[in-house]
Amino acid sequence: MLVFLFVFVTPAQAAGQTLRAREDGSFRILIVTDTQDTDNPRQLMLDLLKAELDTADADLVILLGDNIYGRYIGVDATKVRAAIDAIMEPIAERELPFVVAFGNHDDEKSLSKEEQLEMYKSYPGCLNDDPDISGVGNTCLPFCDVTGNEVKALLWVIDSGTYANEDIGGYDYVKEDQINWLKTGVAEYSSEIIPASYVFQHIPVPQVYSLLSPAKPFEKGAVSAVFNPFSDWYTQNNDAISAGSFGETPCPPKIDSGEFQAWKECGVRAAFFGHDHLNDYVGCVEGIDLIATSGIGFYDYGDGDEHGARILVLHADRPEEYETEMLYYRDLFDTPLSPFDLSHIGIEAFRIIVSALGIIIISILILMFIIKKRKVSV
Repeated sequence: MLVFLFVFVTPAQAAGQTLRAREDGSFRILIVTDTQDTDNPRQLMLDLLKAELDTADADLVILLGDNIYGRYIGVDATKVRAAIDAIMEPIAERELPFVVAFGNHDDEKSLSKEEQLEMYKSYPGCLNDDPDISGVGNTCLPFCDVTGNEVKALLWVIDSGTYANEDIGGYDYVKEDQINWLKTGVAEYSSEIIPASYVFQHIPVPQVYSLLSPAKPFEKGAVSAVFNPFSDWYTQNNDAISAGSFGETPCPPKIDSGEFQAWKECGVRAAFFGHDHLNDYVGCVEGIDLIATSGIGFYDYGDGDEHGARILVLHADRPEEYETEMLYYRDLFDTPLSPFDLSHIGIEAFRIIVSALGIIIISILILMFIIKKRKVSV
């Protein structure tokens, strides 16, 4: 492996290098999100990741955040490196260029994103840039025709942050200087025609709620936050959704930072998100497609055979058009998941449930002991 790392050179190895279309004008991207595991990752996740890589025939891999589960790894650099190595080695072995977006769980009580980015950059094929703006690893990748001379589309990989300040609460949001970076970049590449843009970030924008309608609790087809029947409930607007569905209510930031408005001004065609493990919707809001990708990891919650990754195909001759589809576990493996593999709730939730049951059982035993003692004393 060490020899491989030193000698392997990808067609698009340096950060900022353009992405060239194939001879037929197409370009295939595999979007993988929420691998979200530790330095001792579940084999199910690794098997699924390898199968996705083998099937996708990708020209680029985008890791769309929550690539590791920072708070369960901690600040031990050796363990963080082991967690990153686990997901990176299958990508490097297949000599695939890749780019990383960070999610809210990556640096949560763990090493900083700056330190993690250096670990990713140690692998050949890393295309991440890191301009001097908010966030880490923000990157713009021009997609060009087969000659590499004409920019057809811009791929924006954006760090959507971790958690907002306490006075705001909830999840983080893309900052003003990141938005200005996108606007400036589009202007620099533009002449008479603005090339199509595609955005990739972990946390969705608040506008995803335009794809939903309020519903009553437990109404048929309605969804709420995972494991929380006391949260707000919603049904999806099928007129606005062309594929996929909501398995849970999305968790965007509480404030609108103006990012979506900037997308409208900059010719963004579609934006791709992770974060909400059960969602795989493709919907349109004000001319921009908002697209979720199911989680691939089995450490935290997911949806059994619907764990998966997303294939995105761009075209140099019609950059404003694209095709996308989910590639699920059920599509790649003949053997169904065992009902005991915790694929719906994940190891973390299972531990919480077991701990809660343990507390309840112990409490009952203590109560029975006290009652018995009282009866004896009487």
